[in-house]
Amino acid sequence: MKRRLAMEIALGLIVVGLVVLAVGLVRGGRERGLAGFRGPVASVEFLDVGQGDAILVRSPEGKTALIDAGPSRSVVGLLRARGVTSLDLVVVSHHHSDHYGGMAEVIRAFHPRVFVEADSPHATPLYVALLELVKDQGMTAVRPYSDGPRKLNLGSVVLTLFPQPPSNEHEENNNSIGIRVDFGGFSALLTGDSEGSERRWWLRRASGLCSGVQVLKLAHHGSRNGVDRAWLEATRPALAVASLGSGNDFGHPHPQTLALLRSEGVPLLRTDLSGTVAIRTDGKTWAVDGPGRVARRAPPAEDARVRRAEGTVHLNSATEAELRGLPGVGASWARKIIAGRPYRSVDDLAAIPHFGRKRVETLRPFATAR
Repeated sequence: MKRRLAMEIALGLIVVGLVVLAVGLVRGGRERGLAGFRGPVASVEFLDVGQGDAILVRSPEGKTALIDAGPSRSVVGLLRARGVTSLDLVVVSHHHSDHYGGMAEVIRAFHPRVFVEADSPHATPLYVALLELVKDQGMTAVRPYSDGPRKLNLGSVVLTLFPQPPSNEHEENNNSIGIRVDFGGFSALLTGDSEGSERRWWLRRASGLCSGVQVLKLAHHGSRNGVDRAWLEATRPALAVASLGSGNDFGHPHPQTLALLRSEGVPLLRTDLSGTVAIRTDGKTWAVDGPGRVARRAPPAEDARVRRAEGTVHLNSATEAELRGLPGVGASWARKIIAGRPYRSVDDLAAIPHFGRKRVETLRPFATAR
């Protein structure tokens, strides 16, 4: 009797153990699959560091990069709280302390192998001390090329450094590094504190890197000089993110920026209101973590397939809103298309000044004049 009771208890414990194990596996599977993603998942996380930038990029293989390190050493605690135990690569987008203030502590804590910096003449004693630490740690120092993009592989995530414009001795913001993060069909654009002159240089020299992004980090914490209509029309983001401190002394984000985003229909998430903004993607779809935030969206290529299946847009009768839904067409181009009516074919769009044959070919599958 006692032996039977002991066996029943043992079997019961085994069953309970199997149930617990199964629940753990299901939970683990959900965490790995991240709410229904079908494949390996990468992330771009805009850390809430106050008035500054710190962006964590993780690949499915466990590779990690930190772009900027905020104004203080508090970023180390934020990284540890998010489970980071090591970093493969760190970037200082430009030589302002709200972007590298915590970088020395990050390097000491996580021992990254690669240090990426801008080619800038601006150097404070604090930044010189950081460079000495990089040398002492035996890190590999990397800079953007001046004559073309430079790709850095982070597992299956690709970081593409924009070509670096000639150094600007008068405005350090315009020495910022531009980085495009790509994973499958998902992309995010990170451009430090770049102002208008640097962004215009990139649009002339590296327009392909600027176009078709899902997530745009607003340069300069949502300042009026960190984004303009031409930049939004080139990048066509589905979401903008601003990293800034609550009640900051600069009035960020500026009202002009908020009005521009509203007029272009681009939603905005702010770290001063939402805390850390974490975006996860399997390269086909993407989502923002947390309740009540942006729902999962498909990358533009998938959106385009949906539009094509539903029917093409008629150039002679479409509304401005319908034209703005076409790839590469913002409010300004939509108005110019309307002003140029009537059209006999899609090729007639090439007659619009500066519209360009490349944009015509991009629109061809989604537009008609017949």
